[in-house]
Amino acid sequence: MTKGQIREERRNRSKSRARRKRTLLMFGGILFAIIFIAALVLPSNFGSQNTGGGVNSGGYLAIDTDDGRGHIEGNTPHTEAYSVVPATSGPHWAGATTPLGIPSPARWGRYDAVIPDEILIHNLEHGGIGLHYDCAEECPEIVSALNDIIPQNPSQYIMTPYPGLPSKIAITAWRHHIYLDEVDVDEIRKFIDEYQDRAPEQVYQNQY
Repeated sequence: MTKGQIREERRNRSKSRARRKRTLLMFGGILFAIIFIAALVLPSNFGSQNTGGGVNSGGYLAIDTDDGRGHIEGNTPHTEAYSVVPATSGPHWAGATTPLGIPSPARWGRYDAVIPDEILIHNLEHGGIGLHYDCAEECPEIVSALNDIIPQNPSQYIMTPYPGLPSKIAITAWRHHIYLDEVDVDEIRKFIDEYQDRAPEQVYQNQY
């Protein structure tokens, strides 16, 4: 092989190495971009699947009958009985204005007035926990104990009186409920841990 041919072969090898290097750099850049974009996008999606995106069909309680989750046109009263009292699924109102003058879902927090199922269901659909009480006479100790369970930021908690309960207390989540005759904090917290934010719609979607 002549000196010229040797130099040509070396040049070809050098060019080949340069092409492989550029290819690797380009591939690495694309891979980095994909990972970077995935890091921005995937956590929120995964979060909604692990929390607000999936109804807990298991857990330690039997799941309630599915009454659906459709919106009631015109926010008129729902005339058919729900499967559970208080309702844990079913047709409900939606929007910034309802016949009660409050939005549906209602703002999270504590209420002294009765709120109908047509609104409460929407809060449960957003992963909320309902804490309800029904006392023949005033029961400030029950109200106070339930109130103590709600954190300072009441997001995903709604507490209201609810006449007609089969017990003094009902704790609700989407398609789950427990009845209690006294405030059992351990049982209520177990229920919250199991079923809060396990609903069809992701947490913090209430924009009203």
